[in-house]
Amino acid sequence: MADWSWRRLRRDVLTTPVLLRSIPVGIVIAAGVLATGWTHSLLSRHQDLVVHTFEVIDTTKDVLIGLDDAETGQRGYLLSGDRRYLDPYDKALDRLVRLRATLKDGIADSADQVARVARLDGLIDTKLGELRDSIRLHDDEGFEAARRREIAMMEQATMDAIRHIIGDITEREKALLAARQIEVSRDERRIRWVAVLIALASFLTRAGVEVYLARTARATAARPVR
Repeated sequence: MADWSWRRLRRDVLTTPVLLRSIPVGIVIAAGVLATGWTHSLLSRHQDLVVHTFEVIDTTKDVLIGLDDAETGQRGYLLSGDRRYLDPYDKALDRLVRLRATLKDGIADSADQVARVARLDGLIDTKLGELRDSIRLHDDEGFEAARRREIAMMEQATMDAIRHIIGDITEREKALLAARQIEVSRDERRIRWVAVLIALASFLTRAGVEVYLARTARATAARPVR
């Protein structure tokens, strides 16, 4: 019957040379696994932030496109009187509801951007109100009343103000994007250095153990036999 007692294992398997060769290297590898997991976690988080920033920038562009579509549909209807031209206007209104909510969620971690988006929201409400009023005037009082309303809207330059603040929001996100891409590059370099250091530490640890064992063996062999 096989003897699996601790004494036999310690004598025949878990010898001092085996333990010295395995335990220090195992500690180095375990530390390397922890360091690698930490660096990969940092990289993943910073990559997610980069993707998130791109999404915010795209959302600001989509908001502006939605407003342009709404304005195009409104003007097409005013000029033609054909309600089919209001289709892009109606679709843009539905799309803007979703886009505005997405933009608010995307910049919620920045107080400066929250303030900018709040101002943008007010301008968008003003612009959509102008478009809605001109359509109502066209229906109630005719083209000339709507045209006068359009002229007044142009003088208020609400769309210019919207473009300006969207530009500010986008520039801030681009600055964040540049900083976050730098962090990603640092994380990638850190991962490479961790891999190199783990390999070097493993080699030096194993080499140190072998040198120690060789010296111990020579010292043992040099002892006089009694």
